[in-house]
Amino acid sequence: MTKIARGCLHPTGIFCTIGAMKNLSNYVKKDYKKSYGDHASDQLLGIFGNPIGHTLSPVIHDTVSDTFSLDERYIPFQIPEEELSSAVEKAYEEGILGLNITVPHKQAVMDSLCEIDPDAAAIGAVNTLVRTDKGYKGYNTDMPGLYAAIRADGHDVKGKSVVLIGAGGAARAACYMCVKYGAKKIIILNRTLENASSLAEDMKKTEAYDPKKTEIRCYAAGDYQKIPKGHYLMIQCTSVGLKKKDGLPLVSDDAFYRMADYGVDLIYNPAETPFLKKLNELSVPHMNGLSMLLFQGVLANQLWNGKKIEKDLSDKIYRKLCDTLYGKDNIILIGYMGSGKSTVAKKIASQYGYTLVDTDKCIKTREGMAIPDIFSELGEEYFRDAETALLRELAEDLHHAVLSTGGGMPLRKENIKLLKKIGKIFYLSATPERIYERVKGDKERPLLQGADPYRKICEMILYRHPIYESAADVELDTGNTKPAELAKIIVSEMQP
Repeated sequence: MTKIARGCLHPTGIFCTIGAMKNLSNYVKKDYKKSYGDHASDQLLGIFGNPIGHTLSPVIHDTVSDTFSLDERYIPFQIPEEELSSAVEKAYEEGILGLNITVPHKQAVMDSLCEIDPDAAAIGAVNTLVRTDKGYKGYNTDMPGLYAAIRADGHDVKGKSVVLIGAGGAARAACYMCVKYGAKKIIILNRTLENASSLAEDMKKTEAYDPKKTEIRCYAAGDYQKIPKGHYLMIQCTSVGLKKKDGLPLVSDDAFYRMADYGVDLIYNPAETPFLKKLNELSVPHMNGLSMLLFQGVLANQLWNGKKIEKDLSDKIYRKLCDTLYGKDNIILIGYMGSGKSTVAKKIASQYGYTLVDTDKCIKTREGMAIPDIFSELGEEYFRDAETALLRELAEDLHHAVLSTGGGMPLRKENIKLLKKIGKIFYLSATPERIYERVKGDKERPLLQGADPYRKICEMILYRHPIYESAADVELDTGNTKPAELAKIIVSEMQP
């Protein structure tokens, strides 16, 4: 049984390079014993790729192992293309429980497997190997992972018209997802019409394709104006955006993006690609590929261990991925009105040198109106739009700041994503009774005007509490703790 010393994992920058196919367990133990001591007590999971130093997969799988107290450790292996077949063979001989496969091996690895799942065969790529009595069986969790990510964000492909940008390997998985889960129309937009048409023909040959339910059309990027006007779910599947010099998406015309009801970019680093920047400028809801990375990993781990990963754990893993990839230097305070956000934020700013940002005050200054006046004259939706616009700006360049947010800020899913991108989220909670004592008679609270404000507080907290709880990295009860002590606790939580 192959073992791995706990701690030998990326993202500390550690990964194994396999040369001349040494014994995997001996290789790991020999090369890492000096750094981590003789603690090789865990069964090995891993990922084969080349290059592999950038992978975030250990964050996913080691978090699952720790949560379920599994004696498993996940390690990246950098495998040259000419050694892939031998690496798979050795991995099986060594008893490795399961493997992920990433570029450039997703197609070539299929020749080394004893069985291939029908969906993976239809896509023509494998990213997960599951141990069987005869060898490894190959699966593709990218496809259902993308679908799960879209569903988790409140959208679906079933019955929808979809524009796929690109026709490469990533687009194959996305296109098959659309076919399998019942998209009404799929438009493949690619630099070359030939490759788009080839992908379309391959999809039409799969068992999942039903010409009565799904129509597939293809266009060259230069002919994007020929795409029928309509409302589309757009999925960006090219590599445009991976490099800093990639300043423009495949299509730069705003009219094209105005047809999008929702957009997904499969790239997650950087967090905002040229495609997503376009959608952001046009206020089109969107997400990057980090949720897909999460869900494909969750599905792979469930195949290996047979343990269902519930939402609470997947949310925890997502927060860890954000921390690892994007970093966090800002403090975000959320919670119901009167929970102490403003007071605690001022303490953090004055005592620990953080820049204070009060979102309500920022909006009040920008609009030149008091918050109650904005609600009464322009409406609550206008105010919520102003909150989202402010967060987008803050997400671009905010460092070492403490953000005190309005009570309704986390009610929009998009706002939660932006808050997570900005910093670490602390939910300051308090009982309805204590909040009522703090805010009664306050005319600056537009949502509490009218009869029986205490009842309204109770109803609103009942609704908002699970939303606050789900969005937060840390929850703190402000009832019996002084603001200075809360500030101290929060700042200590920010330490590495």
